[in-house]
Amino acid sequence: MKLTVFQFEGTPEELDASQVLRELADQHHGSTSVAAQGVRDGVLPAWIPGVADEGQQPVRQLLGRSPAPGLFVQFLAETTRWENVSVHGIKRKNAPSDAPLDYSRYLRLRRQGSQFGGFAYVYAEHSAINLRLNYTKQQLDELGAITARTLTTGHREYRVSVDLSDETSLAHALQLAKLAYDAT
Repeated sequence: MKLTVFQFEGTPEELDASQVLRELADQHHGSTSVAAQGVRDGVLPAWIPGVADEGQQPVRQLLGRSPAPGLFVQFLAETTRWENVSVHGIKRKNAPSDAPLDYSRYLRLRRQGSQFGGFAYVYAEHSAINLRLNYTKQQLDELGAITARTLTTGHREYRVSVDLSDETSLAHALQLAKLAYDAT
């Protein structure tokens, strides 16, 4: 048996448009599988989904210290596909009006047009997702989101948090993020 493995990095559009990739695939006579993961072998994708140009480098640096960078990138990739979702840096208090957004601590996922602000605050360095949900632990357990926890500090609207550590926690974070998104 002969096994040949190629790894290509790029957006789906870039990969679809690649003539070289198309020629390689046409020459291959066997089964082909594509593994779409946020991070492979410790290498981040060329573009962190949803993050503006000025935030790419700071977010990359935070992901370099993250316990689950691949899961975090997958979370962003999925949520930024939802209608009208955008990722924002934070405008620091007392910052001049023309100061750029800060991407060095956390990001805000916002449904454009919503008057509620963000539906999630996400921390790349810790792979933590804080959601705009005011649920009890019992309510979370009833939803089956057993990896989610409730917070007792911070803004009263953002009381649910998920630390991304495996595929189960990612699924719970996405499930709860959809609830928060729908409520904003």
